[in-house]
Amino acid sequence: MTRGATEEEKARPPRPTNRILVSPRGPRDGGDFGPFTPGTRTSGLQEAFEEAKRRGMDLEIAGGNWTEGKTSAVVYNLDETLRVPWMQNARVDGGHAVLNYTKRTGDAVVFDSQMSGSYRFGLIVSASDGAVVRMAPTTAGPDGFRVITSCEFVFNALVGGGGAWPGGSPHQNELDRSRRWTGTGLHLDGSKGSIDANKITVVETVGCGAGLRLSEAVSRNTIEEVNIHLCEDHIRIGGPDDRAPADNRISAFLDCQGIETATGASVFGPRNMLTLSTRPFPRGADLTFGESAAGNVAILQSACRVVDRSPAGSNHLLGVPPTRPR
Repeated sequence: MTRGATEEEKARPPRPTNRILVSPRGPRDGGDFGPFTPGTRTSGLQEAFEEAKRRGMDLEIAGGNWTEGKTSAVVYNLDETLRVPWMQNARVDGGHAVLNYTKRTGDAVVFDSQMSGSYRFGLIVSASDGAVVRMAPTTAGPDGFRVITSCEFVFNALVGGGGAWPGGSPHQNELDRSRRWTGTGLHLDGSKGSIDANKITVVETVGCGAGLRLSEAVSRNTIEEVNIHLCEDHIRIGGPDDRAPADNRISAFLDCQGIETATGASVFGPRNMLTLSTRPFPRGADLTFGESAAGNVAILQSACRVVDRSPAGSNHLLGVPPTRPR
């Protein structure tokens, strides 16, 4: 049997939530920030992040249930790059809203240094030539480090300039081969500070020139890419002149959906572990080991074309035998 509240309980003030809210029509609908924030170019998001950092509060970005023909998606337009400032012990809870970057150049969302944080976003959409999300620590925080570490990031979808449909419009599933696949879904950019020991989950990456890219000081991260599809280059770990990304664990399903110029995963750094499932690439390799790759382990869950340019015995393949001689 449930009892009613006592008079003493009723008289207590509401428990503080220590939370800042971005809402679809904020601040007119009761949210702290939103598209009606005076002077905003990021639907109130930049201002909300700065305020959350200043006041040491959690941040919630309200989303909503979208049913085609009945309810509209919650969309926050970004007319300039959203820059997530240095924070420690931060929590950002994003509902399934769309963050829509409206410019044709630059990055949509950039994370500066972060430590011991938890970040969850819905869909981030960009038709730009930059990154949908770039993690690039550049600022020394209270601990004196330029670093993203001990954080968890979850993204429902990162949508690049090629869009989410092969034909370019909703429900058009026949590939338009004239379309351009631009931008990078997720770029872990360790050129100015390290990105180390994080858990990153991306449920869908679609329509990008490059799905996932790791460059420079990126190490010991666990990355789950549930589905990278309709991209040109799906995964790149380092490059011919970049052997730094190391000791990362990456799990991904790759499907170019017929893009003839597409490639799967290319690895140039050492000691990374990849678990890959792929659908056939028309011409490119599902997996490529560059000349500098060493000590990497790839677990293949489907038949793959493998190109190995590293010295014999440098890397290790497990699972389904490759369909192309090494």
